[in-house]
Amino acid sequence: MTKIIKYLFSSVVFFIFLSSNSFAQNFNTYFAEGKAAFDQKNYNKAIQKFQTARSVGVETIGDTHPDYMLNIEFLAKSYEAQKDLGNANIYYTSLEKLLVKSGNAVSKRMGDTQQAIADNSLYMKNFPQADVYYQKALITREKTSGKASKGYAITYHKYARLYLRGRKYKEADAMYRNLEDLAGKTLKGTDEYAQILSEQAEVFMGLKRIDEASIQLSMSIAAYEKLKAPKSTYVQLYLQEASLLEKTGQQSAAIQSYYKYIDNLAKAITIKNPKYITEVERLAIHLDEKLNSPKDAYNFIKKKLAANIATHTENSTHVAATYVELAEIEITQNNIPLAEQYSKKALATYQKLGKEKSPEGIVATITLARVNSKQKKEAEAEKLYQKAITDAEQHLSDKHTSYGQALDSLAFFYIERKRFEDAEAEILKGLETREKNMGKQHIDYGNSLYSLSRLYSSQDSLVKAEKALKSVAKVREGYYGALTLEHVTCIKELGDLYAKMGEEQKANALKSYRRAISLYEGIGMKDSPVVKDIYMKIDEINAQ
Repeated sequence: MTKIIKYLFSSVVFFIFLSSNSFAQNFNTYFAEGKAAFDQKNYNKAIQKFQTARSVGVETIGDTHPDYMLNIEFLAKSYEAQKDLGNANIYYTSLEKLLVKSGNAVSKRMGDTQQAIADNSLYMKNFPQADVYYQKALITREKTSGKASKGYAITYHKYARLYLRGRKYKEADAMYRNLEDLAGKTLKGTDEYAQILSEQAEVFMGLKRIDEASIQLSMSIAAYEKLKAPKSTYVQLYLQEASLLEKTGQQSAAIQSYYKYIDNLAKAITIKNPKYITEVERLAIHLDEKLNSPKDAYNFIKKKLAANIATHTENSTHVAATYVELAEIEITQNNIPLAEQYSKKALATYQKLGKEKSPEGIVATITLARVNSKQKKEAEAEKLYQKAITDAEQHLSDKHTSYGQALDSLAFFYIERKRFEDAEAEILKGLETREKNMGKQHIDYGNSLYSLSRLYSSQDSLVKAEKALKSVAKVREGYYGALTLEHVTCIKELGDLYAKMGEEQKANALKSYRRAISLYEGIGMKDSPVVKDIYMKIDEINAQ
């Protein structure tokens, strides 16, 4: 009987040994399969395998076993790779507890885990949790590697960034200043050091310390350039630098920085990238309207032309449209031969592509008509204007914007030549058509009203001109908004009109001018030449 009991007991022990060994083998198998899936970036499969290994492992090898904790870590990393940071932090927090339980509370791995939780919390904008875990990570780093270590500096940098992202600029300023010496000793010559400099510039901007921000940005750019880092990683800093120089009134330096930004953007993303063309076009408008530098705006449009040729070939609608833009600028600058060259190139391309009667082709026809007008070729100009009207009406209908645009262009041509009856006929035709098709609140109707105000002004019918221009202002405000160049220009012109009307409209002139100044300031044109000109006109009225 005793031998039987001993035999049974031995069998049970052996069975338990085999079972536990089998479960351990299952854990290793599941973990290995999860790791292979993780390395292949198949994170769904990796999570499934790591979760199974977790369930098996806790009953076999125990939750403080190094392999079990490694499985938890990879489970967190798998969720992190899928941007599921909430679940990632659940398992990083579990790992944190297991490190304490296993006697590894003070270790590099603990510091990495706490920092991962903080980083994820910051990304999720859970600032309180990020704050707690950055503090924990710093304490761990101090115990494991000391306050003078690179690891401590990196964690402190991330902690400082928390306050920057939370827009607590005063606290961020103090932290970045504390970081300066440590970063200079441990991180200088790295991307992270250059990044710290740029972030400190953000802090200064948040504190409205523009001059310091500008200096800091220059230092950051110099650090990145010295590293020969990819332009794409810091190209936006050139734009920030230009904007800051503009804010500090250094217009010439700002313009040069805008050039520098565009040149580096070309290196970062190539001129064939749509973003490059969009940025060049945006800055061309900015240089013209905000910095009053048509020459530099022209140069940026030339860069846009080169980009469009490289991207779409010479014989494309994109290039033709850019030639029209250049022609319009040349007309403004009274460089008529070059304007003629560009407008003819554009029209030839539209003709070749069978798009002469498209909206873009009609615009090119109108531009060439303007060129002929400047060259005193009045018959040719009038013929082209009439062609644009006919093409728009027959191929696009009288409801299309191009039809009204062509009518307005011919009307201005007649006004310049004091053919007022002919001008009025075209304007009234446009008003009637636009009112019928679009209504009196549409901007196209407002454009016809603007043409009418110009006609009345040219005839010295100032009361009629005032009535029309006030209606234009209402339409533009409703369509574009009050704080737009289109609307504020109209208010300024109302002031000019009242000023012409003499002493009885003096008060209205001053009121309109002051409102225009306020609106110009609202759109960032406080120091522009047009505002300075308005102040001079106000002084002249007051002197009278």
